[in-house]
Amino acid sequence: MNNTTAATVIASISFDFRGQHFEPSITVDLHTMMVKKQPLNYLYVLLGASIGLDAYRHEYDVMVMHEVVYSAPTGLACDFVADGELNFDDFSAAWQQQQIISVVQAIAERHLNISILSEHKDLQQALIEAYSSGQRNPLLTKKESLASVTKPF
Repeated sequence: MNNTTAATVIASISFDFRGQHFEPSITVDLHTMMVKKQPLNYLYVLLGASIGLDAYRHEYDVMVMHEVVYSAPTGLACDFVADGELNFDDFSAAWQQQQIISVVQAIAERHLNISILSEHKDLQQALIEAYSSGQRNPLLTKKESLASVTKPF
């Protein structure tokens, strides 16, 4: 699997409306989409805007009835684009896992002096589980710090 932070695809649609052919195409930064929590169907808005269409135009209504075709993936997206389709659910899961690994990697470097956490699979898994558990069940408020929790009684 490609582990770079960059993840782009070219998204395009080809459609006809009233005798006119339209073929909008944009390069999409999937990392930015994930950070902004934009749904995949937001690409229709971006594709429409790239050729001057907004949601109030009849051409836009026709455009959204067509499937987006994906090509030229880079980075992590390479593993999830095939035959013009993007497996966004699997990409999203892999992207989220990659974000968690980057967080726990920094923790391992800072506290355990381990620069390549992937060489310590058990420790990596333990840190991932601890991180994930903390995300699901946060015990601290934003104003509290770990130091205040670990003080002796």
